[in-house]
Amino acid sequence: MVTEMNTKRIAAVFDVDGTLIANDSLERIFVRFLWRYGELRASDLARLAGGAISALAAGHSPLKANKAYLRGKQANHLERLAWDCFEQEIERRLLPSAMARLRWHQRAGHCVVLLSGTLDLLLAPLAEHLGVHARVGTEIEVADQCLTGRIAGLHPFGAAKAECLTAMNRTGAFDLARSFAYADHYADRYLLATVGHPVAVNPDRRLRRLAERQGWMIEDFTSNHELVLTPHENC
Repeated sequence: MVTEMNTKRIAAVFDVDGTLIANDSLERIFVRFLWRYGELRASDLARLAGGAISALAAGHSPLKANKAYLRGKQANHLERLAWDCFEQEIERRLLPSAMARLRWHQRAGHCVVLLSGTLDLLLAPLAEHLGVHARVGTEIEVADQCLTGRIAGLHPFGAAKAECLTAMNRTGAFDLARSFAYADHYADRYLLATVGHPVAVNPDRRLRRLAERQGWMIEDFTSNHELVLTPHENC
């Protein structure tokens, strides 16, 4: 009898904020960086504050879908600043245990994906630094080479993260039943539920409770302990 081999790839999907870095987000770090170097004006902060109030009233994070503070910024210039911010502020904040796990997946031949609601222009230098070729972040609309402050396309947050992964897999390249996902927030439960190996990393209280009920793996990447895994299937 001939057994058909599974040629689909195994994906390892990583959230970023709270998962690859702890106790902060790429965008908050970037906002502070822009302010420190005089790249944000008082009017930008006023738009940010106004949007934050509206977001909080709606029960959302102040920065999640509020990108009005980027309105009028030259796209190429902001991309260069994102690289500077990565080199000066973000690279040193990457969690060693998280990096070890990501490298493990790369050595196993898995397709590593960065999937985050943060700005795509902030994911770009991180992805290049890590040697990751697949990423999904929040794209900002560009008009006349300047950012409009409006989100272009799907905002990868909550259930939309699972939609993004499903869209990436529309050709069936990934075997999601054998794939992994790492995330820290209860809003990421939809993403975690789409793969066969969900991992709640540094989870908030609600995600921890859900992971315990579902029997998902729970890990703390902020400690020095690193669980050693044995690759059982490569791509």
